[in-house]
Amino acid sequence: MQQKYALPVLWILMITMIMVVLVPSSAITASSSRPAKGTYTIDYDILRAEDNSVSMANDYFEKPAKLYVTGNKMTMQITVNHSAWTTKFKVKYKGKIVDTKVIKTNTAKDTRVVQFPVADLNNAMISQIHVTVPSYSYDHDYTIRFKFDRSSLKKSK
Repeated sequence: MQQKYALPVLWILMITMIMVVLVPSSAITASSSRPAKGTYTIDYDILRAEDNSVSMANDYFEKPAKLYVTGNKMTMQITVNHSAWTTKFKVKYKGKIVDTKVIKTNTAKDTRVVQFPVADLNNAMISQIHVTVPSYSYDHDYTIRFKFDRSSLKKSK
C-alpha cells in the first residue's frame, strides 16, 4: 500500500524542487502586497482602459510618483501637468471610485499634486479623468489605468 503512493509523492517533490530553482527571487519579492513602512518613488505608465497600450493621458502625469507607506495604508502622490485641462481625476480604491485630494496647486506652471489611496501595486489601478480644452471645444471622459513598475520602487530619504 505504501508503494502505491510513493511515485506520486516523488513527482510532487521533484516538481516543487524544480519550481524553487526556476522561479526567480525577484518574482517572489514582487508579489508581496506592500513595501515596508517609508517613503518611496515609483515609476508608472498610464494605460488605455481597453488594452495594454500607453494612453495619450500618460503625458499628463509627471514621473515618478511618491508612495507613502504607513502601517497598513499606502498613499500615492502624483503631479498632474496640464492641470486646467484635467478637470476631474478619480481612482478606484477597494471597489469604489473616490476623488483624489489636491495637495498643492501651481497655476503658473499649470500643475497640481494630487493624493489618493492605493490598495495594490501589482495590478493596474483604474482611474477616471475628465479632460476639457475649451480652445478646441474638447470635452471628454476617459477611463485609464495606472500600471506601477514595482522594479523601479526606490526608498526616498
